[in-house]
Amino acid sequence: EKRIQPGFVELEMAKIREMPSIGETDILRTLHLLPGIQAASDISSGLYIRGGGPDQTLILLDQIPLYNPSHAFGFFSTFNPDAIRDMSLHKGAYPAKYGGRLGSVLDVHNKDGNRKGFDASGGVSLIAARLTLEGPTKKGSWMVSGRRTYIDPLLSLIRNDSTDVPTYYFYDLNTKITQDFSNNDKVQISGYFGRDDLNFDIDTDAFFNIRWGNTAFSGKWTHVFSPALYGNFMVARSKYFSKTEL
Repeated sequence: EKRIQPGFVELEMAKIREMPSIGETDILRTLHLLPGIQAASDISSGLYIRGGGPDQTLILLDQIPLYNPSHAFGFFSTFNPDAIRDMSLHKGAYPAKYGGRLGSVLDVHNKDGNRKGFDASGGVSLIAARLTLEGPTKKGSWMVSGRRTYIDPLLSLIRNDSTDVPTYYFYDLNTKITQDFSNNDKVQISGYFGRDDLNFDIDTDAFFNIRWGNTAFSGKWTHVFSPALYGNFMVARSKYFSKTEL
């Protein structure tokens, strides 16, 4: 029996890559093209879903909350397209397990590693370079994906004695390990690390630096007790920080 879920959208990365993008594929900017969703502004990746503000949307990465999933003051999202498998969006009337927000839920999943052999992929866009490594373990797989912008070398080209240009960069690191210990036991470890760094030398004795980012980690154990009963046991930690030095 097929359950009808109004306001529910599920997209795989293959479909997301086919949609228009700025610089490179961005999940949050792709969602702006769907009905019922608007952008906070032309330069922001924030989501206004059916009238709810960006802070009213619960954004999860492998079931870990990300509190400010954006780079460059909201221009880009923290989701590296090479590390993402798929995502699902509840515009409203979401299940009770998604508590903690008023408006909607965006649930993003890291992809599992290749269980058949080692694989490496990467790419260069207008703003960043990406590299993804994945491969098998004895009874599982692993995946590591990194992305870093190269805006800072471009800014240094236009910086001189008469033109004050700040230095800026951001990076993302996604990792996931999956291991099957038996037919009834499966363990997944997932992590995300992202940083933005903006530094501006105002004068010889004056500067300001802004650094912000997310750190998220989770460990999940799935155990099958019987053909009619299974359990998921999870421990997770998520932290957002913002530090300003003047």
